[in-house]
Amino acid sequence: MLKTGVLISALLLCLSGAAVAQTPAPPAELSTNPDPYEGFNRRIFAIFQSADAAVLRPAAIFYSRATPQPVQVGLRNAFRNLHEPVVFVNDVFQLKPSQAASTLGRFALNTTVGVAGLLDPAADAGLPHHDNGFGTTLGRYGAPSGPYLFLIGPSSVRDLIGTGVDTLSDPLTWINFNARLGFGIGRGVVGTLDERAQADGQLKAVKAMSTDEYASLRSLYLQNRAAEISGGQVNVNDLPSFGDTPAPPATPPKP
Repeated sequence: MLKTGVLISALLLCLSGAAVAQTPAPPAELSTNPDPYEGFNRRIFAIFQSADAAVLRPAAIFYSRATPQPVQVGLRNAFRNLHEPVVFVNDVFQLKPSQAASTLGRFALNTTVGVAGLLDPAADAGLPHHDNGFGTTLGRYGAPSGPYLFLIGPSSVRDLIGTGVDTLSDPLTWINFNARLGFGIGRGVVGTLDERAQADGQLKAVKAMSTDEYASLRSLYLQNRAAEISGGQVNVNDLPSFGDTPAPPATPPKP
């Protein structure tokens, strides 16, 4: 079963901004229609938007205002640290030994000196966090994305498979302890509220700038997934807008 926090994270991918590339050619997999199930996807998107407006956003804003900032940062660090084993496995799959060593060092340092990941001394030690997952691994080995899907957030057939494999490779999926169910629910709920609260301003900006919010989010999601898989080398100006003008890409990250 897909974890709520992982699916909401997929929605937030479309907010991260794509880097400007050196090569002008768009990925071949985006040259054909990526959304053959658009009618179904739009219906699910409308339901999701209603649920977000009625429940998720109010709860996220309340969490953000009611929870002290140090607590929010500590929980965010801890949840990210729990995901580092999944990142490590995919670093290894992608034959990136230095990146895998960095991830392993982060996990070891933050789990011990960082008090179970509540603190992030690894970042100060020159071991910054990076995201990785099996969907990205599949893409880097040439697997096509397959049809675009909107379930609880934007995704694709490839990324749904990747999410399933990531869930299976998470040690907490297999470790037995008395409070495992409660911990898993709490991790998913708090992580989701935190991510939704952080994204609120950006989501409002996309909504304000779009004549078709569904199409804009789809375009941004596909652009940014292509950027992640190619290591940031994607030219957003050459990617299709799929019926709407997407929001301008974010400033390229500093080298």
